Amino acid sequence: MSFTQPNATLYVHNLNDKVKKEELRTQLYALFTTYGRVVDIVAMKGPRMRGQAFLVFADLAGATAALRACEGIVFYDKPMVRRRLMEFR
Repeated sequence: MSFTQPNATLYVHNLNDKVKKEELRTQLYALFTTYGRVVDIVAMKGPRMRGQAFLVFADLAGATAALRACEGIVFYDKPMVRRRLMEFR
């Protein structure tokens, strides 16, 4: 398996796991639509997935802008960590 090119999905973690799922999705949407069109946000609240979310952008440019601009953002009192997902072959 090898990495190919980046895609338009960002993985964010170190999110405050005390925030309700719908509020988290709403606030992530408000924050990230500044950088591009967000088509989906997947935030799960299961015991192993708390504090994590996947944000799917309409295009690579929006995902790249969000990745660069959100460096060091504190979101609900925690420093948010985000990474771009890579496509696999």
